[in-house]
Amino acid sequence: MDASSILTTLLSSKSVSGISKATETSSADVSNVLAAALPALLKGAAKQTSGASAKGFTQALADHAGENASNLSAFFKNVDLDDGAKIVSHLLTAADKKNIAKASNTSASAVSAILAAAAPLFMSLLGQQTSGSSAGAIGTLLTGLASNGNLTSLLGGLLGSASGSKPGSKPAAGGLAGALMGLLK
Repeated sequence: MDASSILTTLLSSKSVSGISKATETSSADVSNVLAAALPALLKGAAKQTSGASAKGFTQALADHAGENASNLSAFFKNVDLDDGAKIVSHLLTAADKKNIAKASNTSASAVSAILAAAAPLFMSLLGQQTSGSSAGAIGTLLTGLASNGNLTSLLGGLLGSASGSKPGSKPAAGGLAGALMGLLK
């Protein structure tokens, strides 16, 4: 699985702009919420790959993999926010959403709206990356990705480039970068 392409696409300026327009929230809020939410979304998706939810989750990934995300502007013009909210309810707990709101310094209602718009794209990208894989294989990949220190570096690099920091420079210990580090532990 190519985590960098999923994260790069989700945090891209086209995604941020599309989500911002779909949810009538600022681009800064969208970026902050997505960066704070990605580790929790990966962990939540990993949990869905075992037990009674595994078959349904695998089918949902297959269904979303068929969505054309090559044109992000068109994707977000047609995004199904109700479907996105359902996805979020399966992947994240109320505590996760509260932590994301706190880490991103964004209201709970804005977090819910942003995640509802982003979730279908997350599922589409994840479904495309894991096409034909079993639930167990997907779970192993997601668990490894969510607990991998490289995810922290990748998010830090993406956030650093987005905020004007030099690529490869260490993110600050506080703020959003610090909150992300805490979520990944």
